[in-house]
Amino acid sequence: TRLDAMVFRVKAGLFRLDRARRNAFDADVVQLEPAAGLVDTPVIAESRTKLWTEANDAERPLLVGKIHNLRVALRRIDGIEIPAGRIFSFWAHIGRPTRRRGFVAGRELREGCVIPSVGGGLCQLSNALYDAALEAGFEILERHAHTQVIPGSLAEVGRDATVFWNYVDLRFRSPAAFRIEAGMD
Repeated sequence: TRLDAMVFRVKAGLFRLDRARRNAFDADVVQLEPAAGLVDTPVIAESRTKLWTEANDAERPLLVGKIHNLRVALRRIDGIEIPAGRIFSFWAHIGRPTRRRGFVAGRELREGCVIPSVGGGLCQLSNALYDAALEAGFEILERHAHTQVIPGSLAEVGRDATVFWNYVDLRFRSPAAFRIEAGMD
């Protein structure tokens, strides 16, 4: 209902303010730039997922939007190198998903419903990052499971990590420096 949507927005706004306050005092959570120091190091983990899933005709534009949003987000993390002991934060690197920053309406799973949302679909990337972080043996500092499982997703095997700007984040760290190489085909 409209009342539920309004309550959700108020709660989300309060959570965002609290996260912004905490981030302001956390020097370990910073945005890092792409680098080339670790280009030749061996791959320690990999995650692959399907971009296209079966959907009805009404949902197809949201799938196209999701793929666009993933392209925008990949440009922000591909090639970044995280120093040993530093925290990787999904939102510190992706930033707020707004139209002005190139994001479009994609599919978002909210309270068990698929809805259009600017930046929708970014959870596929956070799922893949979480899956790779687990495979690499990284320390998971923050991870939130989805409330509903989409068939064929990493949520089916408990390897999902939902994100919602900026208070539901994915954060992990490694005792050794590592590089993220992210792409899609």
